[in-house]
Amino acid sequence: MNITNMNYCEMEEKKREERRKIASSNASSNASSVASSVASSDAGIEEESLENDSNTWYTTEEGKGRYMGEWKNGLPNGKGIQHIYKDDSYIDGNFIDGLAEGHCKQTFEQTWEMMEPYYEGEFKRNEYHGEGEYHYGNGDYYKGQWKDSKYHGNGAEYSKRKNKTWVGEYENDEKVEGNWVKGEI
Repeated sequence: MNITNMNYCEMEEKKREERRKIASSNASSNASSVASSVASSDAGIEEESLENDSNTWYTTEEGKGRYMGEWKNGLPNGKGIQHIYKDDSYIDGNFIDGLAEGHCKQTFEQTWEMMEPYYEGEFKRNEYHGEGEYHYGNGDYYKGQWKDSKYHGNGAEYSKRKNKTWVGEYENDEKVEGNWVKGEI
């Protein structure tokens, strides 16, 4: 393996590890920490108005993030936007008992990338789960099935640098069976 290929492989593994860390930090935010720490809004509004004001940002998760949207029983429930400070990402979509559920879009801060990285698809209890797409900021992407925030099932992973797409089956983030195809699909 030459240096270019080794660096590319290391870069691919780094991207996957970064995605895993982000997803696991999202999943570790459970509803009980959200419920216990929703105390006040960034604007200083009292807790009594939590249920009523869906247009105000409220600090959540013991100061680790904030949420604006619909509430029920003191928890994010319904349509809303969650801002996670740790990775400066935003999840826009549906929430049940403080966790992203159903179709949502998570956008990440653009740092060195050419474009803003994002995931759009199904969530289950703050994990990527079901059909979804993860677009890396360098033009690479994965479109397909997810389980527990990992590539799992049928999917296609495009490499912009190679101008090739790997199409096939994944299991637990690993390629199981499939082929490389020239260009995008």
